[in-house]
Amino acid sequence: MGSKDRWLTHSTWQGIFGLLFLSTILTWMYCAFIRPPVFCRRNALRFGQVLYKYIQRGNDEELKVIADELAKSAKPLVMHSRRLNRRTSDVETLRGQPHKKRAGVEDYAYDILLLIANRKFCRNIVGSSPVTAQAFFEEMTSASKFDIPIGQFARNISSEAVAQKGSFLYDEADGYYSGLLGYLKPVTKAVYGDYSLVEALANNFDSPLDLHYEEQWGWDAKQWEAYCRATLITFKDYLEKGYGSQHSYALNRTFKNMESAYRDLYKLNDTPYEYLTDTYGRLRVVVEFVKDAIDLIDKHPNPPEPLRRIREGTYPKNIYDHLALLIFDMISAASMVKSPPETCWSIHHNMIWSRIFTRYGGKDGKAFKIVRFKVRRLLYDEIAIMTKHPNYKGAMILGYCLNVFGMTTNTKKDFDRDSYALAKAVQSWTRKYYLDMRQEYPDVAESVLIGSVSFDETGSRLVKTYLKGLNREAPKAYLVLDQPSQLSTSG
Repeated sequence: MGSKDRWLTHSTWQGIFGLLFLSTILTWMYCAFIRPPVFCRRNALRFGQVLYKYIQRGNDEELKVIADELAKSAKPLVMHSRRLNRRTSDVETLRGQPHKKRAGVEDYAYDILLLIANRKFCRNIVGSSPVTAQAFFEEMTSASKFDIPIGQFARNISSEAVAQKGSFLYDEADGYYSGLLGYLKPVTKAVYGDYSLVEALANNFDSPLDLHYEEQWGWDAKQWEAYCRATLITFKDYLEKGYGSQHSYALNRTFKNMESAYRDLYKLNDTPYEYLTDTYGRLRVVVEFVKDAIDLIDKHPNPPEPLRRIREGTYPKNIYDHLALLIFDMISAASMVKSPPETCWSIHHNMIWSRIFTRYGGKDGKAFKIVRFKVRRLLYDEIAIMTKHPNYKGAMILGYCLNVFGMTTNTKKDFDRDSYALAKAVQSWTRKYYLDMRQEYPDVAESVLIGSVSFDETGSRLVKTYLKGLNREAPKAYLVLDQPSQLSTSG
């Protein structure tokens, strides 16, 4: 036996294999913890294929790990991705299907951005690694690169953030309860805080605010509050960047979406403890959102200029008009609540009218005055249409106004500054035309009788009955009506 054979002893082989095993462990630790794989030109195909496999498998524990690791690849994926509508045809995909033209790193990055929009993967990002979402949105903002296939990812991240009540939208809600993260709002501002990004994605109906209506129908008051809070962050940046006078697809659709929050307000009919219901809570959230949005305009040093009076269905409109239309729609929905009187008053006056049209302490800003004026015009125009075209919507809005304003306008002291003129005009129109409408369209006229407003046929007058309190009889106010023959039903 030679000297070489004597050197390769059993102990030597054990040492060699031990060294190889240790090298493997160290290599794995280096790749897994010190410098894990990051998407680049050299590994684009392999990176995408492995990611595709794990997302397709759908194991939650694996997805949580992948979600955390993906944050390191946010910058190269955003940087390399091909822009929308510029992808070349006939390239190989992440599934390895061969085509005529070989794919480049831009194509793989493009596909990966589409891949990570998987709803289950987004659920794991929001639940366990929101910093990954933050990384992608911050990279897009930093590079001002919005025309990449990130829209579905943005929409699904936002949907999951609203749905999961332990997500960053709730953890970063308020500094008083959440501490530093509540003041800084790092993830929330990354996702919603750049208006340019949100508006660019909205062009394809894929912004973080463009969430599906079926999901919105399932939200409770707390979830609507989170959505409104996110919208206010976008709205604030919209004003700060000087876009306040420009049309916004993202914000205008969001205001329209908020109508879903109180779509079932009519269900509060005959509900004595309406303030305990989620429906009432959702209405309150939207009312507070409108107030906060108008306050942001008033606090801005260069608020947008209002447009002159517009009619329903005409353009252009700006932010004041859209806020006024949202308030008008809330009033229209609230007018469908007709009884009991206490519930009507709570919703019609206490929840909507007094919160929008009455300021407790402080001075009203210009924005509030503009929006209130537009709301008053919308309300009176809807009522005035009934002079020639009686309809249920106008009748219920008339009933809402009579329930809120009452039957008399003796002095301005009985009303706030923004209500007196409208109250007087509404009562005047009712006095002239209500009996005409009752004669020609009795069912429409009956729709006016909301809350504590009733019709006294013997005296040809409308009656509003107030709470009895300590009085022997409930106080009443009357609006004596003109005799019929003035209402034109032609056309």
